[in-house]
Amino acid sequence: MTTNPLLHFPFPYATPWPIQQSLMESVYSTIDQGHVGVFESPTGTGKSLSLISASLKWLSDEAAKSIADTVATRTNDRLSTIVFDPADPDWVRDAERKKIEREVRNEIEDELAARKKREERLAKIRRQEREIGFKRHAALEPDDEDFLVEEYDSDNEDVFKKSLLRSDLDSDTEEGQEDDEEPFQELKIFYCSRTHSQLSQFISELKKTEYVETVKSLSLGSRKNLCINDQVTRLSSAPRMNDKCVDLQKDKANKCPYLPKEKRPLRDFSDTINATVRDIEELAELGKAKGVCPYYGTRAALPSSQIVTLPYNMMLQKSTRESLGIKLKGNIVIFDEAHNIIDTITSIYSITLELHQIQRAHFQLQSYLTKYLNRLKGKNVVYIKQILILLTAMQQQLTDANTLASKSKEQPQLPFKTSSDFVNDLGVDHINLFKVNTYLETSKLALKVQGFTEKGKAGEVITETTDTFTPKHIPSLQQVQTFIQSLLNTSLNGRIGTITPSPTTLPLQTHFKYLLLSPTDVFQEIVSSSRAVILAGGTMEPVSEFKAQLLDFVDNEKVDYFSCGHIVPASSILTVSVGVGSGGGELDFRYENRMNEKMIIELGNTITALCTVCPAGAVCFFVSYSYMDHVLAKWKASGILSRLEGKKKAFVEPKNARGVEACLSEYSAAITGDGAKDGGKRNGAILFCVVGGKMSEGINFSDDMARSVFMVGLPYPSKTSPELAEKMRYIDSRASASGITSSEYYENLCMRALNQSIGRAIRHKNDYAAIFLLDKRFKGARIREKLPGWIKSAGVVDVPTFGAVVGKAGQFFRAKKEVK
Repeated sequence: MTTNPLLHFPFPYATPWPIQQSLMESVYSTIDQGHVGVFESPTGTGKSLSLISASLKWLSDEAAKSIADTVATRTNDRLSTIVFDPADPDWVRDAERKKIEREVRNEIEDELAARKKREERLAKIRRQEREIGFKRHAALEPDDEDFLVEEYDSDNEDVFKKSLLRSDLDSDTEEGQEDDEEPFQELKIFYCSRTHSQLSQFISELKKTEYVETVKSLSLGSRKNLCINDQVTRLSSAPRMNDKCVDLQKDKANKCPYLPKEKRPLRDFSDTINATVRDIEELAELGKAKGVCPYYGTRAALPSSQIVTLPYNMMLQKSTRESLGIKLKGNIVIFDEAHNIIDTITSIYSITLELHQIQRAHFQLQSYLTKYLNRLKGKNVVYIKQILILLTAMQQQLTDANTLASKSKEQPQLPFKTSSDFVNDLGVDHINLFKVNTYLETSKLALKVQGFTEKGKAGEVITETTDTFTPKHIPSLQQVQTFIQSLLNTSLNGRIGTITPSPTTLPLQTHFKYLLLSPTDVFQEIVSSSRAVILAGGTMEPVSEFKAQLLDFVDNEKVDYFSCGHIVPASSILTVSVGVGSGGGELDFRYENRMNEKMIIELGNTITALCTVCPAGAVCFFVSYSYMDHVLAKWKASGILSRLEGKKKAFVEPKNARGVEACLSEYSAAITGDGAKDGGKRNGAILFCVVGGKMSEGINFSDDMARSVFMVGLPYPSKTSPELAEKMRYIDSRASASGITSSEYYENLCMRALNQSIGRAIRHKNDYAAIFLLDKRFKGARIREKLPGWIKSAGVVDVPTFGAVVGKAGQFFRAKKEVK
C-alpha cells in the first residue's frame, strides 16, 4: 500500500501516536485509490478517531478541488458511458464533450448556489444554538374499487399500468404548497457499526475533532430509537411500534402530532440536524423540542449530510438501503467492528417463512378472490389461482413436517435442497415462478389484499397463537413474495430447508428457511457501487477468510491490508492458560464433558481462589446462557456461590436487553463502593456473561470494570444446527478454490467470538488486566495462533500448577499497584 508520510491530519491531540499516523495514512490512501481495505487496530489505539480524521481529511481535500477539476472528472465519467461509432469524426466527439462540459458546469454552479444558501441557514442555526440553545416551538373511506388489481396481461407487461404508491408521509402533503428546493446531494461517508451504543461512541469521538463545527452529520436509527410519540414508545417490540406508527398516520381523528403535513417543517428540522453533530439520543431530544418526528426528519436530512452513522444491517440489506434513499455511487462506506460481517450478511439474507404466515396469506387471498372473482380482469384470476396452489402445497409440506416432528423423540433433520429441487418436491414445477413473481411485483397484489383485509373485507382472520405476533401492516402475502424471490435465486449459494424444532418445543413452529451460503454477491453490489469500502475492527484475524468468503471478486492489488500492534505495553497484559483447577482436576469443557459435576465444582473453586488475588471487577464469560444458568445453579446448591460472593458481589448478564444498563450500573457501583461498606471483606464484584451475548461486544469494561477476565471453555457453536451443518458442507465443496475447510471455518467462528469477548478488558494505553483461559485446549498451538495479535505479542503464560497461577496473578497485580 502506498502511503504519504507528508500528509497532515487535523488530529484533536497534539501529536498522534506512530501507529495512529500510519493507520490514518493507510485509510486515506485506500479511499483515494478507490480500494477495499481490511484494517486491524486493537481497542485503545484510537481506531475510531483515526478513521474519522483520515476519511474526513479526504472528504475535505476532495471538496477543495477546483471547479475545473470537478468539471473534468464528471465530464470524463459521463463520456465513459457513451459508445461512439468508430466512424465518427473527431469533431463529433469534441462537440459531445463540449456539450457535456456545459451541462456539468451549469449543474456545479447550481449546486454551489444551493450549498451556499443552505450553509447560510446552518450558520444561523449554529449561532442561535450557541447563544440561547434550542427551545420547543410553539379522508374518505376507500371504495371497493381501490382494492382491485388493474387489468393484467403477462404478454404485454411493459405497458401494464403500475400503481404508483405514495408514502404515508407524501400522501399528507397538501397540494399547491410551496415546493422548496431539492436537497443537495453531498459526497458522503457512511459509517456503519453493529449497535447504537458503538455509533454513539463514534459521535463522541467526532465531537473532539475540528470538523465538529463544519461537517454535516446524521445518525440514522429505527423507530425504537427515534420515535417520540408516547403511544408508540410504550409498546414492547419493534413490529408493534411500526404498526402503531402506521396506524397513527392513517387515523384522521388521532393523527400523530409530530408528523408535519408540509415539507417546510421537515426541511427546517433537517437543517437543525445538520447544523450540530448529534447522536441518536440527542436527535430524539431535538425532535421533542421542535415538535417534529425525528424518525422521518432524519430521513429528510440524508441527502444533505456528509457523514452518516447507521447500524450496519441498514447498509447491508438492499431493500432497507433503497427505502432510506441511500445512494452509494462515489461515496465511502466504513464498516467498523467488521469482524462478523460475513455472518451478519448471511443472517440478514436468510429468510424464514412460518406455517401461520402461509395460512394467513392463503386465507386472505382466497377471501379476496371470492369477493372480486367476477370483477377481476386480464390474467389476474389465473395468477391468483396459481399463487393459491403454491400456498396450499407449502402449507401441506409444513403440516406433514409438523406431524413427523410431533411423533419423533428427536429433532428430525431434513436435508436442505436447491431451489429447483424444493419446487419439484412441492409438486408445483408446472408453475412459472418467474412470471408469478413479476405479477406480484407489478400488480402490487400483496398491498391490495392487505388494504382489503385491513378494512374488514376479509371477515375473521385466522387466530394467532398468543406468543406469535404478525405485524398487521406487513402483508402476509408480501412475506410469501419475499420467499418466492429467494426461490428464484439460481445461484448455487442458496439452499432451502424445512426446519423442525425439538419435540419439546411447543407449539411446534416448523418453517421454511432460505439459507444464503455465501455473502459475496451481496457485498459485491456495495463494493462496485461505492468509491471505497473500509472493513475495520480490533481483531480481524484470520484475514484470509475475508478474502476467501467476502472479497474473492476483488483483484488482489485492490485489497489493502493493515494491522497495527497494541499501544498497551506487554507488561500490562497477563494471559494465563489454566488447564488444571485449584483441586488438581483437569479443566476440559468440551461439549461431551462440560456437564461433569465434579469439573463444575472444580471451576467454581478455581474462580473463587483467583478472586482472592484479583482486585476490583472481574468478568467471567460462559459459552451459552443455558450453560451459565446450569453452572450457577450447581454453585448455588453446593455453597460455592455463597463463598464466591464473600470475595466479590456477583451479577448475571440479563437476558433482556433493557436490563443491561441497570446491571452494569449496579456492577460498577459494587466495585467502587462495596469494599468500604462491609469493612473491606469484599474485593469488588464479578459479572457472569455469555460469549456473543449482550455484554461481549460494544461494552467498555475499562480500568476497574475488568481487572480480570475468565474465559470458561471455547465457544464453539452447536453442530446440531441444520443451518451450520449445511454451511460447512458448502465450504467443503469449495475448499479447493477458497483454501478454507469446514473445520477451519468452524474454529474461526469460535475464535472470533472469543477474541471479541476477551478484548473487552483492555481499552486504553494505561489500562491493564489479567486474562485466565480456563480450558486445557488453550495450550494447543493452533488455538493460540488465532488469539488476538496483542495477546500473542505479550505472550501466553503456561504454569505447571494452580498455585503457580495464583502466584503469577498476585505478582502481576502487586506490580501494577506499586506503579500506580
